[in-house]
Amino acid sequence: MRILVISDIHGNAGVVDKALGEQKEYDAVLCLGDLTDMYNTPQGFSQTDVADIILQKILSQGKPTLCIPGNHDPYEIIGLLNEYGVNLHNNHKTIDGIKFVGFGGAATPFNTLYEPTEEETLASLTKNTTAGVVLATHMPPKETKLDMIDQGKHVGSAAIRKIILEKKPLFAASGHIHEAAGIDKLGNTVLMNPGPLFEGKYGTVDIRGKEVKCELKTTKH
Repeated sequence: MRILVISDIHGNAGVVDKALGEQKEYDAVLCLGDLTDMYNTPQGFSQTDVADIILQKILSQGKPTLCIPGNHDPYEIIGLLNEYGVNLHNNHKTIDGIKFVGFGGAATPFNTLYEPTEEETLASLTKNTTAGVVLATHMPPKETKLDMIDQGKHVGSAAIRKIILEKKPLFAASGHIHEAAGIDKLGNTVLMNPGPLFEGKYGTVDIRGKEVKCELKTTKH
């Protein structure tokens, strides 16, 4: 299975078209949150309206899609994800024999819209995660290449790190830290932060049995 991994769209619907137009050969889409931006919503539109437009663009490709909210997304967006049948937040779904587990939102110092606690994150992922799954979180695991901000500080989730080390997912994808796009490993789990799609960054992952191959990509200008 080839999965198109996108995150941190922040309302930029045009770049969604670019990424989808460039990557025709994929089997599913995994969206890691921040479809919208709490500080930049067009006049006359709600954030849910913006998320609806973006989801329709993704779903128009006819590929199985799974999505979680980010910290910029209002919690109400989960109702929209459920309406479209794509909600992976606090949930698990299976596509072509591969189990996906997800949990969205992220704790920040900025009082953004959806900031679950570490305890909530740990409880949900403990309940849903088993060995060999694909794990999708908005927040990256702590103390990895994927959670380091420009000042050199690690700001990821200790709960997510704990789940990865204990439950041993096959692959774990996260977003949120725009400057930390990359590929890493934690134990035997392959990690990816595809980078923010609003900057044209995204990724693909090929999963064949227990083999995982990731690639970071940037849209052509």
